[in-house]
Amino acid sequence: MSHLFSIADALTLEVTPPPIRTWLFDPPYNIGYSYGEGVKDRMTDDDYEDWIGANAAVMAEHSENDAHLFLVIYPDTAYRLIEPIQKAGWRLNQWLTWVYPSNIGHSKKRFTRASRAVVWFTRGEPETYMRSVQQPYRNPTDSRIKQHIANGRTGVNLYDWWEINLRKNVSKGYAGWFNQLPFELVNRIVLTTTEEGEWVGDLMAGGGTLHEVSNSCGRSAFLNDIDERALGIWEGIE
Repeated sequence: MSHLFSIADALTLEVTPPPIRTWLFDPPYNIGYSYGEGVKDRMTDDDYEDWIGANAAVMAEHSENDAHLFLVIYPDTAYRLIEPIQKAGWRLNQWLTWVYPSNIGHSKKRFTRASRAVVWFTRGEPETYMRSVQQPYRNPTDSRIKQHIANGRTGVNLYDWWEINLRKNVSKGYAGWFNQLPFELVNRIVLTTTEEGEWVGDLMAGGGTLHEVSNSCGRSAFLNDIDERALGIWEGIE
């Protein structure tokens, strides 16, 4: 298991990553949020789509021939980004929905936003390992389910919606970073698309959740971020 860290603009990497099997892509959402110096979060729609496509091309260039990419973003933005990502050499595989309880952003004109899209792209024909993450049987007393359990099965494959709480300031592993992804979300992505020892990557790794997950399950990780403060967080993760 190895780790490779880089502090640079994602489009001009100063450290060349090894071929990556699975990319996590959680970019700034272009909603005017202040991420700090060097991050522009209010582009025109065209500029934002071009920027997303350029990043997707970088990931395609530094991936295995058979690879995965998971885009995490708000659903009302995600549909516009499918085309530029596909033009960069990726193929839409599945749209997943991450849902979580939220009391932020109540409105008189809209329902409260409490979900994000996790859009799964592939290139080539990568392997998947769906049985590596299972959800419990809903009716374990059923005779057929009892037989499955007796045969060593622990549950059923995940649905295409994942209910996982946000990572908040009281959450384990919270590093005080913007929009830090929860461990369980990233863990599911890594376990179902990679084998032990394979490389996973994140061009905008921020709070380092991918580093946590790779440490826990024996994967190697490439992490990059434009903000040098992220490096101190990654180096402190065991």
